[in-house]
Amino acid sequence: MNKLEKWSSYLPPEELATYAKGKFGEKVGFGKRAALLNIDTTYMFVDPAYPQCGDGDPELVENITRLVAVFRDLKLPIYYSRRDDRSHPIRRGMWNDKLGIAGDVIYSRDPRADEWPDAYAPREQDVIVYKNKASCFFATPLESFLRYDAIDTIVICGISTSGCVRAAANDAFSHNFRVIVAEEAVGDRSRTAHRANLFDMDMKMADVEPLEGIVTELHQRYGAVPRTPTQQSEFPAN
Repeated sequence: MNKLEKWSSYLPPEELATYAKGKFGEKVGFGKRAALLNIDTTYMFVDPAYPQCGDGDPELVENITRLVAVFRDLKLPIYYSRRDDRSHPIRRGMWNDKLGIAGDVIYSRDPRADEWPDAYAPREQDVIVYKNKASCFFATPLESFLRYDAIDTIVICGISTSGCVRAAANDAFSHNFRVIVAEEAVGDRSRTAHRANLFDMDMKMADVEPLEGIVTELHQRYGAVPRTPTQQSEFPAN
């Protein structure tokens, strides 16, 4: 099944035909070395106690946990993004105007909000990128980290599909990385926005693939690939 056929139940035939005419939706696939980019899966966005989370999604958390475990088992790099300090209004920037709770304690000064659940929390060997806007590439050193790590393929999981996930996918594509979005390991507070953005990313900037297929591909491609000498010696096996 090609990508357009995959989305045949989502868009009417006449709209899909316009994508076919433009030859959108080609598969980019995996490259030589992949990293996982785990986007904003802190309590702020997975715990319904926080207003930015919505209703919460235990299945999404389980899928993220599984994908992180696969990358750990294969000793492939994992990068995490989370919000930077937002206690000062200048650091929040335009969020002060666009977000009604930007100055509230639960959004700007609750330390737990920016911590991760233990099931998939970062470890010593992982890289954490701090950001203040949607894309974890914007005004951060993430691209230089990935280039130094010899990464050409980024597998994305996290929240939200229509916001920070899409922004990162677009920027990663703009920097000429291969982008793979794990369909069941990204989520959004809006199912409508979630589906629309998955489709658009699949057509224009990424491969949106089922989690099971990604796990199989990772094992087939990287199961026997050793880490670099520096990575092997600096951190103990887990």
